[in-house]
Amino acid sequence: MIELRTAVSAQMVDSLEEWFNELPRCSWGLTTDPAGATCELFGYFEDAEVARVAWENLRAAFPILPDQPKKITLDDRDWKEAYKAHLRPWSHGDLHWVPVWLRDEYPLPPGHTRLLFDAGLAFGTGDHPTTRLMARRLLEFRDSRGRKKFSDARIIDAGCGSGILALSAVLLGGRTVFGFDRDPEAITVSRENLSANGLPPVAAEFVHAGIEAALQNRRADLLLANIQADVLSLHADDLAAAVLPRGTLAMSGILAAEVNNVRAAFEPILSRLWDIEVPDDLEAFGQSRVIGDWCDLVFQRPE
Repeated sequence: MIELRTAVSAQMVDSLEEWFNELPRCSWGLTTDPAGATCELFGYFEDAEVARVAWENLRAAFPILPDQPKKITLDDRDWKEAYKAHLRPWSHGDLHWVPVWLRDEYPLPPGHTRLLFDAGLAFGTGDHPTTRLMARRLLEFRDSRGRKKFSDARIIDAGCGSGILALSAVLLGGRTVFGFDRDPEAITVSRENLSANGLPPVAAEFVHAGIEAALQNRRADLLLANIQADVLSLHADDLAAAVLPRGTLAMSGILAAEVNNVRAAFEPILSRLWDIEVPDDLEAFGQSRVIGDWCDLVFQRPE
């Protein structure tokens, strides 16, 4: 395993995060001190050649980066310890996400739900604002339906990453949960996380596929799509058609500055497929919530 590291300016962080979010599989990450004064870019790669190509691609997008980052060769034990240092537990409401190696160090309040996870090399640790936005929408959907109706709901996690959203749905009581991703590593990690939580293989179905193929002949009461703005817009027809009447389409991976472009892409699609009237003020079309530079966009399909 190869670790690459270099210091970056705080001004670069938002641009780097946006670039990372557009990668089908991201091995890069960023750390900052609490004051935001110092920032470090890091990445983990299977071998030196993969690391070299990844750095060349990153420098092509950000020429200000140095010619060579700091490079460290890690054995399996060093890699696992370095990776663990970047993951911390997180919670919202009664749902808690806990790295699997911290299971004995994290006290769970009575009546709350814990998801154990290990992201491995797949995107999706729950630490990114876009994933947190989707987790909140999942909890709100459960609360709006009530536990009995939630258990009967069909839930799809589009771009499942390490399976965090899909598995959260299962642990909250969902009985028909489907996740897919175009990165095969994501499917491997999602299934490993399924097992780590003591869940049987049939608790959630994970499939290696793109949006069009995965959603063919599938419908959901809740479709969570944490992908990226241009891909969401490109597949607006597929996503909208996969939502059942009275269902919810919740999307993230959207920069706040891009959300009106996504609204505009979905406006004619939802008008046609869902037979809904779009308000004159496009900013009132769909619910949106912002964390930092990122936001979500949620549409409720009528009867």
